[in-house]
Amino acid sequence: MCGVFGYTGKSVANDMVFQGLKRLEYRGYDSWGIAVNNDGKIQMFKDIGEIQEREGLKELPQTTTAIGHTRWATHGGVTVNNAHPHMATDDKFTLVQNGIVENFSQLKTKLEKLGYKFTTQTDTEVIVKLIEEQSKTTEDFEIAVKKAFKLLEGRNTIAILRINGDILAVRNGSPLVIGKGKDGIFLASDSLSFAPYTNDVVLLDDYDFVKISNGKLHIENVLTGKEKKIVVQKLKNTYTNIEKGKYEHFMIKEIVEQEKTIFNATEYTQTELKPLVQAIQEAHRVYVLGAGTAGFAAGQIAYFLRNIAKIDTQEVRSYEFNTYKNILKKDDLIIAVSQSGETADTIEVLEMAKKHGCKIASIVNMLGTTISRMSDFKYYTNAGPEICVASTKVFTAQCAWGYILAKTIVGELKEAKKNVTDLSNLLTKYFSEKTYSSIEKIAKVLKNKEHMFVLGKGENAYTALEGALKIKEISYKHIEGFAAGELKHGVIALVAKGTPVFGIISNDEDCKDLVSGMEQVRARGAMTIGIGDSKFSKLEVFDYFLVVPQVEEISNISNVIPFQLISYFLSKELGNNIDKPRNLAKSVTVK
Repeated sequence: MCGVFGYTGKSVANDMVFQGLKRLEYRGYDSWGIAVNNDGKIQMFKDIGEIQEREGLKELPQTTTAIGHTRWATHGGVTVNNAHPHMATDDKFTLVQNGIVENFSQLKTKLEKLGYKFTTQTDTEVIVKLIEEQSKTTEDFEIAVKKAFKLLEGRNTIAILRINGDILAVRNGSPLVIGKGKDGIFLASDSLSFAPYTNDVVLLDDYDFVKISNGKLHIENVLTGKEKKIVVQKLKNTYTNIEKGKYEHFMIKEIVEQEKTIFNATEYTQTELKPLVQAIQEAHRVYVLGAGTAGFAAGQIAYFLRNIAKIDTQEVRSYEFNTYKNILKKDDLIIAVSQSGETADTIEVLEMAKKHGCKIASIVNMLGTTISRMSDFKYYTNAGPEICVASTKVFTAQCAWGYILAKTIVGELKEAKKNVTDLSNLLTKYFSEKTYSSIEKIAKVLKNKEHMFVLGKGENAYTALEGALKIKEISYKHIEGFAAGELKHGVIALVAKGTPVFGIISNDEDCKDLVSGMEQVRARGAMTIGIGDSKFSKLEVFDYFLVVPQVEEISNISNVIPFQLISYFLSKELGNNIDKPRNLAKSVTVK
């Protein structure tokens, strides 16, 4: 993985693809490449590191047809040779891929026995060689592509540029969408990448085969051979502004945007929420699932459903849902949580759930994505593009949406919206130089610490997990989040003199237990940092205390924001790549 972009039309394809890849950067990558078609010849440029103007790139001839790719390494190291596109032996086509060929070892062994030589470590080169082998049995190149694709196991999407200027593509599992603009046709992993030019899209299904030739679009099913009617949809709320503006990094910009985005996520009416509310009330059990940050958002949503709406709800990590398949019933409801809407682990669960006859709901941030299209009840965070790989505003938006959903079930939507509005207003004042200064002081203290812990309880248990993850993702420091009750069951053995321990404290029924836990770690020499309600800021148990705006029932949402800010300022102190942390991808389209 991670991103595919293609263009053919009246504009300069080189520029279109370059800018398209830039807009795919948020998905995460470690290398990239562009291939252009010029007078029956394919020329390429590939590089590792950041997408930026290079001398070799400028030497490519300006053409009207090109494809490009951002790679996040899965098979083989981060090298120019392993970067996409990958050229055929006879230079007649080049190919990019998003996904993983799960049977690539077996396929490669067979191809090597047939005499094929491999020059890269990638599974992608196997697809190229497979097409070459299939071309020996048919003069129809498109048939060869389809035959080769059917031999692949796993979730794979490919795009091919031919010397005749045609672009071919096949989608399975990994995302791919067509954009129809006034001056050309786009092919990309998401609609955001071509949003400045068009919001007219053709959404593709698994095993759709695409041919773009001489400005014409043809789609058919690889398995059946049946031609597909082309339906152009207009995506609403397509976001085109992805500039940092006055901010140094996207991360700090997106953190500050939470003063608006938590409110935007709750702008659903009772009428719009009613179908899902009714499905929840009729369900045998509700499962809320996600992975990574979306998994912690799922946990918080499940907390709201259990504790506010009194609904039998279980949060599950998508990648572990297989252990629940034996108890899954057709009258269970699945709520899928995802930032990208293309999370492979989550999509696999939804495929299983559909076979069981379960209803599916989703809350995602990207329009027209696989998860929302699979859903019976689809909702969006309305947070706008989140470019920093580490999620901030989408997490809190999804939690806020879960809160109003739970309150709607008990007939308290109006109260819920007032609480969210109040928190939104408080955050406007919170994002200030005074706040940043206090966070920076903590960051300087933590700079030379290698092991840290976060304790939360009840409504703040998932805040602790997400807070620790945020610092982990960007600073690369070892920090773990725990439910405070775990402390005496083993965690306290890790606390030594000077170990930073964060305690998240709200004015709720769990505050005494949290204070007790912090007293115990302080007695072992820990450096204690409180985060939460100002009521507890003067307690001697805390060496430092960061006051956070509190609103009843949703203080857990605001309590995560200091961790986001600590992550940002600590990483800035350390000189890390804040918006594109090492080894991470925004859209995890492979398992």
